[in-house]
Amino acid sequence: MERRMISICIPVYNEAESLPVAISSVEALFADKLAGYELEIVITDNASTDGTWAIASAFAATRPYVKAFRFSRNFGYQNSVFAGLSMATGDAVVELDADLEDPPRVITEFVERWEQGFDVVYGVRRKRHASFLMRILFRLFYKFLRLASSLDIPENSGDFRLLDRRVVNILKNLPERNLYLRGLVTYLGFRQTPVYYDRDPRVAGRSKFSLIHYMILAIDGVTAVSKTPLRVIAVIGFVIFCLSILLGIYYVRGALFYKVPIQGFTTLVVLMLMLHGLNFIFVGVIGEYLSRIFDDSKGRPRVVIAESINADNSRRSL
Repeated sequence: MERRMISICIPVYNEAESLPVAISSVEALFADKLAGYELEIVITDNASTDGTWAIASAFAATRPYVKAFRFSRNFGYQNSVFAGLSMATGDAVVELDADLEDPPRVITEFVERWEQGFDVVYGVRRKRHASFLMRILFRLFYKFLRLASSLDIPENSGDFRLLDRRVVNILKNLPERNLYLRGLVTYLGFRQTPVYYDRDPRVAGRSKFSLIHYMILAIDGVTAVSKTPLRVIAVIGFVIFCLSILLGIYYVRGALFYKVPIQGFTTLVVLMLMLHGLNFIFVGVIGEYLSRIFDDSKGRPRVVIAESINADNSRRSL
């Protein structure tokens, strides 16, 4: 009977120090606890500017089960993850960051849950290595996302998960260009279960994700899974309209019945500035949704592959 294959997708950008450790850790895992499975490693290099591609190429040249893809430019983290999932051929696919903050040892538990019949096994972080402020921001974001969305997106989950082949086949055919994969995976449904774990420190280097990157990902997440911001705009607009009618009635009543002159240049300026500020915010929110429609309408590829090694390899044993 043919052994089932598990694909490990490793998206990288300037991870020359950590990539060899990540590959070696995965190989050690499949030589020991997961020896009953075939291994496929899919490396997607987001046009790194250090020696990452040279290292990926060297591993792929000596290991037929390692597939390496280099993009023509940096297409972003989510697109890199999606490309790896799309090009993997295993019966189950796992996304693993090269920094190994998500420890490979957890994959063993992923596979155990998968063998029990679960289609999606996702990691939930009990502890993460981040500043106090970032931990607070992460928590607030997940709470807001769960409140704003009809989807039950697991709190403190990331892209470290195992997906069954049939889930991957559906996921890679979804048309969205501005990806928020943890939201899309929740949207697909199927049998899903969590695995709780503590994150480890990075094995080398520094995180490529700044606060700005997290903010962009948060915006993508909200606009991908929720229409609440658009509805909030409508509600606020209605409330302001009602308040303006009441304020107008108040001033007219004072002028007609109590001979109170209508004054308040400062009040008028403040109200105008407030309303203009709200208008700009509202236009910005609407623009975010329109930009996503615009991106999807163009139908451009999510990534462009400049180089690849072992891209056409069929199943090989470790």
